[in-house]
Amino acid sequence: MPDDHKQPIEPTVIRSGRGPRIAILGAGFAGMGMAIRLRQEGFDNFTIYEKAEDVGGTWRENTYPGVACDVPSHLYSFSFEANPNWSKRYSPGPEILAYLRHCARKYDLYRSIEFGKTVKAARHDGAVWHVEFADGETVIADFVISGLGGLHKPSFPDIEGLNDFDGPVFHTAQWRDDVDLTGKRVAIIGSAASAVQVVPEIVPQVAHLDVYQRTANWVMARNSYAYPGWLQALFRKMPFLARLYRGHYFKMAEWRFDLFKNRDSRIKRMSQKLFTRHMTAQVPDPDLRKKLTPNFPIGCKRILISDDYLPAIQRENVDLITEGIDQVTKTGLRTKDGQARDVDVIILATGFKPFDILESIDVIGPAGTSLKDYWEEGVRAHRTIAVPGFPNFFLLLGPNSGLGHNSVILMIEAQVNYILKLMGGISDPERHLIEPSEEAMEKFDQRLQSELGNRVWSANCGAWYVDASGRNYTLYPDSVTDYLREMRSPDLGEYKISEKELILAN
Repeated sequence: MPDDHKQPIEPTVIRSGRGPRIAILGAGFAGMGMAIRLRQEGFDNFTIYEKAEDVGGTWRENTYPGVACDVPSHLYSFSFEANPNWSKRYSPGPEILAYLRHCARKYDLYRSIEFGKTVKAARHDGAVWHVEFADGETVIADFVISGLGGLHKPSFPDIEGLNDFDGPVFHTAQWRDDVDLTGKRVAIIGSAASAVQVVPEIVPQVAHLDVYQRTANWVMARNSYAYPGWLQALFRKMPFLARLYRGHYFKMAEWRFDLFKNRDSRIKRMSQKLFTRHMTAQVPDPDLRKKLTPNFPIGCKRILISDDYLPAIQRENVDLITEGIDQVTKTGLRTKDGQARDVDVIILATGFKPFDILESIDVIGPAGTSLKDYWEEGVRAHRTIAVPGFPNFFLLLGPNSGLGHNSVILMIEAQVNYILKLMGGISDPERHLIEPSEEAMEKFDQRLQSELGNRVWSANCGAWYVDASGRNYTLYPDSVTDYLREMRSPDLGEYKISEKELILAN
């Protein structure tokens, strides 16, 4: 409750440079990429608001053992800031975080970041945005650009008794270093992306590990390797080789996009053979192979890559449990077949809530409509970055800009450049408001949903890509090449541009 004895805090007006006042939410890849390009284009009147005390986004938050990226590092980095010193083909999380800190230092972003700023609400009064923070401060901005992305709110399973367990319970995205797993009986709920990284790391230290698998996943060979010093030196000395190397990975990833179409293809047949070969080589027991073989089309859920997960779950101190969980007791878990297993620690490897930014942030347009209410009939955004009724408000990695085959950094850069061109298309960004028309957004969304119906994600496999109604609001239905072409230059005819004074007069 508010303290009546405190004086109200006057709104702060962002004013640190030239041009419109811009509030960027989040200092991960998206927010930092936006800030760097704004400064390069002469927009230097911006502030990045970050809830934590350092940059890094998901790579700062996720510190669980084995955390790493499943996109090759040379592709999972800014195109304008190549890193010749990546240690491996798929670099570990701490190395990616170090890269982001390097970018923040090199592009002088730290002076434009306010840390410890948790956003509670953003309200538009018809002229400007009022961004409200948990500490009571409000800032006024002409533009608000969300770099929060869609995957930053951990998803907790709805299991009876979970809060009654006597021991530690924590999510992989909220890893507890103060909980020593040595010699403990541990249960890990989930067997997808984070689990396949955590399990091999903790198996050697725990007394016993129960892995609760709801559905099997397509697990392919990771084939990672360390880069030798001579190759790193060559990348430093000849940067164009690093660009060629990045381009190679981009083309390989784009070639795989056919995997997600609802038709037979060479890449689909090849991938299924590679999966079978990997499974047969690593899992000799046919009964276990059956448990680990998915019953849905390849690509319907996220494809996992690992060389050590399958061997890890075959160790003597590991049990793979495929019976559904009935409830959590004070001492462990009971499955639906009635069997109880006592454990000391429960780890939740249950992923994230996509686009649940509204769980803690209210975004209110000038007509009083909340973004949460607008999205009740389906999460959507025009060109994946803007929503009618919310002027001068942009989403990086917004609805339908996720990928199943390539690097989202490519999507971020395309969105950043598109937003810059939108801002440049306004004669006076400090006096005008821009938002997509409802008609343009509906047309765009209908096209996306139609195309998504012809993709493998439309199969009913329980993927987090799809909401309870069957609507896919996370993935882009075409290749990154198509997206880059589509986002090359905005059509201002799809947008409404108004003067602030006129809106205020109405």
